[in-house]
Amino acid sequence: MNLKCLLPCNGDFFHLRCCAHILNLVVQDGLKDIDVSIEKIRDSVKYVKGSQLRKQKFLECVKLVFTGGVCKRRLCQDVVTRWNSTYLMLDSALVYRRAFQHLAWSDSNYEHCPSKDEWERVEKVWKFLKVFYDATLVFSGSKYPTANLYFPNIINWYITLKKTLEGEDDYLRCMASKMWVKFQKYWSDFSPILTIAAILDPRYKLEVVEFCYIKAYGEDSKEFKVLYEKLLSLYDEYKGKIDPNTSMAAKNKMNEIKKRETYAMEVDNELFQEFDSLSSGNRSNFVQKTQLQLYLEDERIYRNEELDILSYWKTHQYHYSELAAMVRDILSIPISTVASESTFSIGGRVLDQFRSTLKPDTVQDILCTRDWLFGDEDGEKEIAQDLKDVIQNVVELSYDNNLE
Repeated sequence: MNLKCLLPCNGDFFHLRCCAHILNLVVQDGLKDIDVSIEKIRDSVKYVKGSQLRKQKFLECVKLVFTGGVCKRRLCQDVVTRWNSTYLMLDSALVYRRAFQHLAWSDSNYEHCPSKDEWERVEKVWKFLKVFYDATLVFSGSKYPTANLYFPNIINWYITLKKTLEGEDDYLRCMASKMWVKFQKYWSDFSPILTIAAILDPRYKLEVVEFCYIKAYGEDSKEFKVLYEKLLSLYDEYKGKIDPNTSMAAKNKMNEIKKRETYAMEVDNELFQEFDSLSSGNRSNFVQKTQLQLYLEDERIYRNEELDILSYWKTHQYHYSELAAMVRDILSIPISTVASESTFSIGGRVLDQFRSTLKPDTVQDILCTRDWLFGDEDGEKEIAQDLKDVIQNVVELSYDNNLE
């Protein structure tokens, strides 16, 4: 592909790693050695979920400690091989902290309740993992562009790990040191092309990225200078490929959109003739700014404003015709393979070994029906919760029947 000049910058930005997979590897390394306090939380959840009688006792404790006696959160049992389930377990257990303490006072068989210091450590671990869990949710999305969301999350990991390494908690520092090694292995220089994607987000631009690089590397860092040089070289390469006729057509389209009336200045006296003679001599030294410079100098949108970045660039494609070609390629970069892998997983669940003779039309109908059912995010959550409730009730009923 390089011989045919198909890749920008000789393919320097061609290879990318799946952010969701790398994040999983980073956190898994940190959670290899589980703290005693987390083990106690795991054993506590197992104890409560062990029988219907224990669940009933726990619900009575919940009614005593919660105002109104109602809490809709469910206790989550984690899966050892999935760190995000461990985070969800800690998240739900912290909600019922007082209920677990009350259960320890009322149930002599319950011996796994963490102490006050251990609860505080669990809360620290939960806060530490929350940064990575939130990033996982972003990277696992499939219905919004994510290329511009890479850098804000990655720099947040970087700063969080650095602060934790400098902290006083031995367990968190040990966890962060293992994660730091894995982080440096894959993202020692972040990802230049995906960091450029953040610059092309009008809420961030160069200002926010430069601020983050100062936080990460200090003032006048060579890392930021290298990034800026790559941005300029990439833009120059795209600019050289733009057809002048296309650029002229974009300018004409922009003039139609603006619909501004233009007229010539008819004032023609000696004063302005003198100005014309002076300015004509300096016109040869005049350097026209590039569209990239104009974009970076333009006022930045408020950072917390909700923005559909694709709609933004669709609106501004005629104003920045050269830059828009580069933006179109960069924002289409998938930073995670979760969406594509889930598509193949769905196909395997529909056309499995028990339904291997389904006709293509039937398979297509099933997939379309599933898309209609789960296409809406709110509807997906409601259906998923209903299915979870049904499965939970079936399991509890089956367990009660076995006890009888």
